[in-house]
Amino acid sequence: MSEKKLDKTIYNEFEQELIDNGYVIYHDSWKKAIRLIQKKIKDEKGVKYFINVYHYNFGKQYPGKAEENDSYMFSAQFTNEEKNHLANVDFSSDFIPNKYDNPISTLEQVEEFYEKIFLNFNFDYYEKEDNI
Repeated sequence: MSEKKLDKTIYNEFEQELIDNGYVIYHDSWKKAIRLIQKKIKDEKGVKYFINVYHYNFGKQYPGKAEENDSYMFSAQFTNEEKNHLANVDFSSDFIPNKYDNPISTLEQVEEFYEKIFLNFNFDYYEKEDNI
């Protein structure tokens, strides 16, 4: 069985902003999204966590059953020092203008949110550099 071709099309300014800020497009095999757009968050000590963006468009995914609107759900997973506990944290909002005129969240707000969680809850690095 051949795998479906990865759609790397940039559909809107928000997706372009993701790419411009280091996010990479992958197949999603977990959340039944059209695709996964992911960024590895790291510093000089190592890899802190990954931010996952799940791209949905239910009109494309289920033709005739929903409107074609792109939507995005963010998720990050954090770990403790022993690597025996994980915390999954989702961030849902509107990121592109829509007919409902809901407030739009920014990529900067999402990234700041996850960084505060990492620091305030004293989570550990996924991977540490060998020289630390």
